[in-house]
Amino acid sequence: MGALLAASIEPIIVKFGFRGHLSPWHLFTLKSVFASLLSALVCLIWRFQFADITAKPAQFKKLAVASFLLIGTNLFTMFALYYISAVTVITVVTTTPALVAVLNQKLGRDQLDKLFWPGFWLSFLGVVLSIEISQFMVQPLGLLLMFGAVVTSSIYRVQMESITDEISPALASAATMAVGAVFSLLFILPFNMNMPANAWSFGIWIGIAAGLANIAFLYAINKVGATRISVITMLQRPLLIVAAALLLKEPVTMPQVAGIILVIAGTQMARVKRLAKTNGQ
Repeated sequence: MGALLAASIEPIIVKFGFRGHLSPWHLFTLKSVFASLLSALVCLIWRFQFADITAKPAQFKKLAVASFLLIGTNLFTMFALYYISAVTVITVVTTTPALVAVLNQKLGRDQLDKLFWPGFWLSFLGVVLSIEISQFMVQPLGLLLMFGAVVTSSIYRVQMESITDEISPALASAATMAVGAVFSLLFILPFNMNMPANAWSFGIWIGIAAGLANIAFLYAINKVGATRISVITMLQRPLLIVAAALLLKEPVTMPQVAGIILVIAGTQMARVKRLAKTNGQ
């Protein structure tokens, strides 16, 4: 729930940043830096040892690969939000569980229940029903970027399921976020030094949301597996509708109610069994 809440807030703040005439490069750089600082702070408070990462070269290599997958996901998503609506982004993201399920099944980590695919498509239909057509934006480049984010995010989740079995999810998050921050400072900031004053406030809040979402998400992946948690994230859209109704007094339409019911039913149907780990997994 923590990961869903934080992940839902992030694209909304990004869209407000774009309205403030900020570029994706500015927001990505500040997001990476502040998310890294938050993750490092969490590790220091909980007294995790960063030496646990560098002590094992194989682990370090896995984290490096995962870090660049996360950078790719964040860049794809950030630029996709520049071209299409946050609602469209969230809709495309709901296809991620399908790819994660296929990857984990191929790796022999998961056994999908016979109702998994009917449940997934039922949830996806529910997400589509819950969307107002006027809020859905189809822009070819934006959609292409978002599908790129789905691919990198799916591989990242599968990788992290294995990595968080070996080190703390908080440490794994801090390491991947740190690589993203260094990448931004070395390869993006030098070409975007004219940072607007209002970028800092947006960057701080996006970084906090991204850092909290990644830490909570990795703990969830470690507990229930990448496939199952990816299915659960399909509840993101219904949660946004309920929050808007309670907090903003926005009216809820009958198609949205039907969509919420379908998503809840589908996520309950889309069960998966995590198989016993073998050497190398």
